[in-house]
Amino acid sequence: MRHLKDVIERNYMTLDVEMDVKTAMKKVVTDTTDDTLIDMFYVVDKKHKLLGIVDLKVLIIARSQEKITDIMRDHYHFVYDTDPISKAIDTVQNYDRDYIPVVNKAHILLGIFTAENALDLLADETLEDFHKMASLSEYDVHSKPLLRSKKRLPWLMILLGLSLISASVLSAFETTIQKIILLVLFQPMILGAAGNISTQSLAKTILFINEDPDASMKPHLKNELLIGFINSLFISIVGFIFSYLFLLVFEEGLLRDTLSISLTVGLTLLLALIVGALTGAFVPLLLRKLHVDPSVASGPFMTTLNDVISLVIYFTLATILLI
Repeated sequence: MRHLKDVIERNYMTLDVEMDVKTAMKKVVTDTTDDTLIDMFYVVDKKHKLLGIVDLKVLIIARSQEKITDIMRDHYHFVYDTDPISKAIDTVQNYDRDYIPVVNKAHILLGIFTAENALDLLADETLEDFHKMASLSEYDVHSKPLLRSKKRLPWLMILLGLSLISASVLSAFETTIQKIILLVLFQPMILGAAGNISTQSLAKTILFINEDPDASMKPHLKNELLIGFINSLFISIVGFIFSYLFLLVFEEGLLRDTLSISLTVGLTLLLALIVGALTGAFVPLLLRKLHVDPSVASGPFMTTLNDVISLVIYFTLATILLI
């Protein structure tokens, strides 16, 4: 795992706090190289403690006899070397900064974190997440086809087994399906909605874990469950109305069952989406406790798991309400 101190830039320029503008300009002209970042200067004392910053433009237009302390800004954004890299990236993005200083607890300047660093790290993390989502290693794309097949095949076998469980669920409710064949029409809508809400909750939980692995998960889980319940309630109401209107328009001969079928769809959406939000939030935590990278749960595993749960809820409710 990379640390902030491993990605900082050290090609920056410092100015002594006791300098005047004339001396500072002389140093800039003398010491600047092609690699030096001079958009911002960092004012330090003899112990290299960061006291303020000076913009290049401000230094250029200042009078030569002015002191650096007169033109520097002592309020600025910075990060500690012990902060997670995600905090440095967020600081650059949120405050639209090209550079932010990195200091230790004694406020000694160690380097600077640049917007270019942030973009590179975001690109690397995105590529890594795609690899994990597909359960691929870093060098998978360069390995031989047989080796790639060996790495991917176990996951495909696991998902095949889970798919057979879905088929078994359908078989268990064969009588219900035969009597109310219209139930099949709304199955894709229910499975899709449950998978979508689970993926949202899962992605947010993985990001939370990666940003601060030591943080308490209780506030995050509470928020995710509340959001999941609100979204589930709204979607279930919309699903009930949609299914009722659909049956009313396209299945005029089944008016007697229209309300019951629509109610089944609505209740299923409510329960299945709440369960989807729960699994999306809790599965990464379970995997972390088992010392498995939570990112692997972003693959089809979660979708298949939610399919099985949603089917059980759907046809159980249908059996109770319609048969």
